Amino acid sequence: MMTRNTYPFIRFWICAMAFLLSSNCDTPPPGCPHCSDDLQLPSILPEEVPFRVLQVKWNALNGAPSIDDPSLLCEESFGEVLLNRHLRAGLCNWTQCKILLGPVIGSTTNFGLFDDPDLSVGEAGDVVVNNTALTPELEELAILCDNHWNAQPTGATGLAVRSFVNADGTDSPINGIAFANSGTRPFFAIGDLEFFPNALGDVHRNTERVLAHELGHVLGLCHANGDDGVACNSGFLDFNDFGNLMSGAGSSASSRTLEGEQCDIARTRYANLFFPLADMQNRIVSLLDEGGERFAAADKSVDLYKTMVFNRLSEAGALTVLIGTNGLFTERKNDYWVLLDLDNNVQTGLHGGRIIPGSDQQGVDLALQVEVGDSGKRSNTSLYKAEGSGFQPHSHPREWVRTGLFTSEMFVSSEKECTGTPVFQEIEINLSREALVRFSDTGQVDLSFANGLKLQTISVGTAANGEKVMDKSPERPQTIFLQ
Repeated sequence: MMTRNTYPFIRFWICAMAFLLSSNCDTPPPGCPHCSDDLQLPSILPEEVPFRVLQVKWNALNGAPSIDDPSLLCEESFGEVLLNRHLRAGLCNWTQCKILLGPVIGSTTNFGLFDDPDLSVGEAGDVVVNNTALTPELEELAILCDNHWNAQPTGATGLAVRSFVNADGTDSPINGIAFANSGTRPFFAIGDLEFFPNALGDVHRNTERVLAHELGHVLGLCHANGDDGVACNSGFLDFNDFGNLMSGAGSSASSRTLEGEQCDIARTRYANLFFPLADMQNRIVSLLDEGGERFAAADKSVDLYKTMVFNRLSEAGALTVLIGTNGLFTERKNDYWVLLDLDNNVQTGLHGGRIIPGSDQQGVDLALQVEVGDSGKRSNTSLYKAEGSGFQPHSHPREWVRTGLFTSEMFVSSEKECTGTPVFQEIEINLSREALVRFSDTGQVDLSFANGLKLQTISVGTAANGEKVMDKSPERPQTIFLQ
């Protein structure tokens, strides 16, 4: 199973942070790249630790099924196959260490696509490997990938191949391989595991886990369960835990947890790989955890899993808020509120309870209400400003406050076809610079938000049994900084 976001460019960054599904991490069916229970993995690092972004510079070999025919994974291009593959690996695993696997930004955005340089062994797209060193074919491919991305100094290069073979042409038990010190930038390769599972078990049909594991090696991590010296670049840590993402032989399909010590190494061992922090903060601001509320399947559209804020004022003239729900909008009307304390000052603004019962946020300057009905086919957005003793609605040009409703699907692929089912929906609100200036006290509010921006999202709806239901994200109003 896989999820695909159907949103514009910013959605790729959002996807790297969004925790999208809530399901059990059980054994995937054959032919199904697995990423379940994924996005509920919280960070294991302190709240003040910032996110870091690792850009994955993808390349591929002709001959891999998903590269030759992206429709097998419900995609329109091989670039979408690769991008969504690494985003799922991040969603399932690396958010634990506040590491986001981001897309490429800049003028060189074409993924590399190469013919197999050695057709003497295996089929087209197969690569000869061993588990301790670069083979001549892998070394040649690593150089090709590095040269293709020579205009992108940060990040790791990845290569999608058909499968891995031994020098004599027999199938290799290796499903992914990585080299942090390869003579080029850190490099990894991964087979088309959805279509060529081997005899070693379900873990090797789990594309996202294997890819995330190889990225761990790229970032300087060894195997965590005792085989020091194999794929070990630095910082060997023996956890003797087959549930750890960096476990080697014997690990299971659900091996995806990490330890704080591993995060420390992964974030610092090759720090030059990461997208510069100052540039990243212009795009990604904050990821706000919700809490532990869970709802019945029929009421999941009220269940908020994350609120994300993006400072796009300099590039797109908007402050973007993404509200993530855990389910599909229903025929029953739901209301989604975003309460903003633009100057992070409880002495200005009003208590949020004056406009939405159940709010415990003080100092609210602006409130945005999005009413969603007709199973997500209809929405209406209202803006309220704190004035005097109450919140007053204000009319505004449509372009000042733009709202979008988005649906993501879960896809099940096989060698013959791909089918999709809608699984969750999200709301994106773009609040323009003009609206912020017009409807806030600019004597108090600096649009660089130097004092921080405090906010909370609240959903309110009617459950299938007629009861009123509410959720908050984050559970308590939280301050973020946009610079």
